[in-house]
Amino acid sequence: MDFSEALRAIKAGARVTRTSWVEPGKYVYWEPSREVRTPDGAVRDLVGHAVFVRPHKGSRGVAEPWLPTFDGMAGDDWAVVEETE
Repeated sequence: MDFSEALRAIKAGARVTRTSWVEPGKYVYWEPSREVRTPDGAVRDLVGHAVFVRPHKGSRGVAEPWLPTFDGMAGDDWAVVEETE
């Protein structure tokens, strides 16, 4: 699938990966908008954003904010991660 299809999939709740990613287990998911309390005590909206999960980095893996590269947006090797993975 191409990136636009992958983006629609993650915004619908799926996890997506790229077949060209060498390290297994990496995926991207969508963190929906929600309210957060900031250090100044105000309640603010945290906008929805993509999160990249790298399960083999560090001792527990990491989940980090993600922006696609040009290669990622031009890629057509996106795939939905099956629930058993």
